[in-house]
Amino acid sequence: MSAWRRVVAGLLVAGAVFTFIRLGLWQLSRAAEKRLANAARVALLAEPPVELRGSLGDAAIVPGRRVHVNGTWDRARHILLSGRTHMGAAGVAVVTPLVLGSGERVLVERGWIEAPDARTAHPEEWPDSVADVLGVARAFVSAEHPVEWAALAATRPGVELWSARTLDAKDIASHVPGPVAPCVVIALTTPGTAKPHGLVTLAEPIGESGERVHLSYAIQWFTFALIALIGSIALTVRGAKHGASGRAN
Repeated sequence: MSAWRRVVAGLLVAGAVFTFIRLGLWQLSRAAEKRLANAARVALLAEPPVELRGSLGDAAIVPGRRVHVNGTWDRARHILLSGRTHMGAAGVAVVTPLVLGSGERVLVERGWIEAPDARTAHPEEWPDSVADVLGVARAFVSAEHPVEWAALAATRPGVELWSARTLDAKDIASHVPGPVAPCVVIALTTPGTAKPHGLVTLAEPIGESGERVHLSYAIQWFTFALIALIGSIALTVRGAKHGASGRAN
């Protein structure tokens, strides 16, 4: 290989190694960000739950914080979040307004229930009325192009049954009588209580933080940098040996 070709090859390898290392360092920084975010979630969940009983009042419902709410279920309306799967089975997430003593409402995602079409269920047939829920607050979605809620046929007269993809703030204002709490409460499994109506609720409020994913990506990029560096050195040594052998002959 001529000298100028060796220079070009060396520059390409150096550029590749530099790029791989930079990508690896970026992934490490993303992992650190996720670690800090996860620590903040853990600290927020460790706070005592916000108590909602008679009214919303001045309660600070912060997304990510636990909420304990008491009242009655609004059996006149339910929202089914479609396309939700659990353990490979199709289903929906059941959301029902919980009515406080003041008449104010808190939307509660009560859990997942199996539905073959991933769209239809009939929580209006459930006989419950009193609600006592411990959950985690989550902010409503404000999608730029939200999918409008679709009305489903209910088995009880006077019941509004809606199919939705997300809990968009605008749709909530249009379909749920206010005032409504600014967050949805995701119900958590309470130890020692039975799961009614086949509902599956969250056992762990903290999902995957993504830290491990970024760390694995960082290792991959550093590995690519090492392979490129070792490979270029091996090719250089091999070329030098061939050159020396040619001159000897």
